[in-house]
Amino acid sequence: MKTPYLLITVLALLLVQCTQKSVREPSSVKRNPTAERVTFEQCSNEKRLYLEPALALMSPEYLTSNEHQQDKRIPIKCVQFAQRNFSGHYAQCASEEARPTISSNRPCMSEPYVMLSYNAYHDVMDCFNLDPREFYLQIMIESGFHINAINKTGFDSGISQFTANGIKRVTANNLVERTRRVLLESSRPSCQRISSVVGHFNVDAFSVQKRCSMISLPKNPYRAMLFNYLHTMLDQITLDRALSDLPEVYDVLTPRLKRQLTYLAYNRGMTGTKRLLSGYAQNRKQVSHQITEQDLDLNQNLSQVKKILRLEPSKREALKKAKIRNMSFAEYAVIHGATYVSDMAAAGDYVQRHMGNSCGEM
Repeated sequence: MKTPYLLITVLALLLVQCTQKSVREPSSVKRNPTAERVTFEQCSNEKRLYLEPALALMSPEYLTSNEHQQDKRIPIKCVQFAQRNFSGHYAQCASEEARPTISSNRPCMSEPYVMLSYNAYHDVMDCFNLDPREFYLQIMIESGFHINAINKTGFDSGISQFTANGIKRVTANNLVERTRRVLLESSRPSCQRISSVVGHFNVDAFSVQKRCSMISLPKNPYRAMLFNYLHTMLDQITLDRALSDLPEVYDVLTPRLKRQLTYLAYNRGMTGTKRLLSGYAQNRKQVSHQITEQDLDLNQNLSQVKKILRLEPSKREALKKAKIRNMSFAEYAVIHGATYVSDMAAAGDYVQRHMGNSCGEM
């Protein structure tokens, strides 16, 4: 399988680029000065302090600000906002090898806890020369930036909500360990922090059934965030190949649209994403409509189609068969059950209303 080796080459090139130049924040990104003045939660409920003992054992460099080392960051309040608004379940892990215990007890959003999530997110963004504003909404809807988020079935786990298939894909061909060795050779502090804490392992080092491997401290959330990046890079590398036989889609893709489709592939898989795009292309042919860049933009107002499906769910099958000329891919995806698209669009609108442009966008 050649793709992981190609990925390692890409990683090496990215890291060389990182050591040669710093990344300046675009002038279009305007920070709200008040967003930097933050307070942290003080908890007296013992049921919410279960992560604090593990946090106390971690090196201070993972729990305190390293802002002087990085030029490109989102405000801490963006992560706090995501954590406060997450309504999922949480896991408690006795060890990395343990089976998680699922509860509704949200961990105390203390300064060490918030800063660990914030630093892990930005270290991965900084190490691989990524814009943290571009990935914010994905992590927000996956886990609300909670280290121990878990879905109620217990299968999707951690800050990046990894599944068994996702873990298998990223750990194939010893990809994680080979990436870790590349990071060790970087002079960038963020890369060194990642490689030092994620742990030495290969595809056989832990079972995908042990969900705590994506949750437990101190290896997480750095391990889970690194896995998220590797999975995303694999999707980006295979996206062109997967869509090469859909020229009506491929020919209008922009870097922004490719990024959006990569988000969708993270949730639906590349096969499921291509199936949706193929169906949409066929649907457009039926109404003699040539697909445009705007048609594929997932950042759409989906309130109308969501309202119809909520109030009259029986109309879903009729909408699937309807020949509607002005239908975006986002609307088509929602009609065909891809709720992740509407979740991300709704999250983007919600963040925009409460936090402005400081956190991120699709």
